[in-house]
Amino acid sequence: MFGQSHRGTLVWLVIVGLALALTLVAGNVPTLVGAGLLLAYLVLVAAIARGVDIGTLVEALPQRRAPALEPSEVAREAMARARSHPRYDAVVRLLDIGLIVDEPRPDGLALRRGRFISLDDDGIRPFATIYVPESLANRVGRVRFELRDESGKPQYIYEADKWLQPGENAILPDYRLPIRRNQQGTLQPGAWTVHFEVDGGMLGIHSFSLTPSLAMRRRQMAADGELRERVWRSEDEEDVSLPLSLEELLRQQSRQRREG
Repeated sequence: MFGQSHRGTLVWLVIVGLALALTLVAGNVPTLVGAGLLLAYLVLVAAIARGVDIGTLVEALPQRRAPALEPSEVAREAMARARSHPRYDAVVRLLDIGLIVDEPRPDGLALRRGRFISLDDDGIRPFATIYVPESLANRVGRVRFELRDESGKPQYIYEADKWLQPGENAILPDYRLPIRRNQQGTLQPGAWTVHFEVDGGMLGIHSFSLTPSLAMRRRQMAADGELRERVWRSEDEEDVSLPLSLEELLRQQSRQRREG
């Protein structure tokens, strides 16, 4: 605006000066504020008189940054486990990680975010939310999920190229790990983990439990006369039935993280 017309700049300065004078004369502005406004106006006039590019000057002023997104408690746990990994990457920041569980119900399948999975559940799918800095954004990155059983053997691998934009990115595989109808039939209960990588760098290791099916527990009761294992379901935000799509679930988790 300032560089288009010298006459227009002078007219603009006169208008601003008159408006400032009227404001100060009215006496509604505190003395210190008025003095600051007058000083800023004089600095602006001096800068224009010396031919300083005002647009460049404005761009050089400190810009207010958006508040940094904080990782969820689950993400902090996953990052803590991953720090001992030789390929741990702290540049791309993990904001959230977990599992979407397809839980069979009499009226169909219900989606929930879960950390306690039963062999009676229909299937599971990992997800993650990451923060990508400007210097590493606007490019294609290679993401990888692994679901490993208690022995460390991978039972599910998802690897794909994803476009990484600056800021928050939701990563969601397009297929799941079948549980109840798993064709291999080798899924064993125990402490499992989700390993998540971006471009070969380990971002997080998330732990979850795979518990025996109802049929397996009944067989244990028949053999031992008592139930040897109790299945726990947490009372927090995980393991709660959510009649949402996968995308809606991720948006809800992101919104809750911002509000928290």
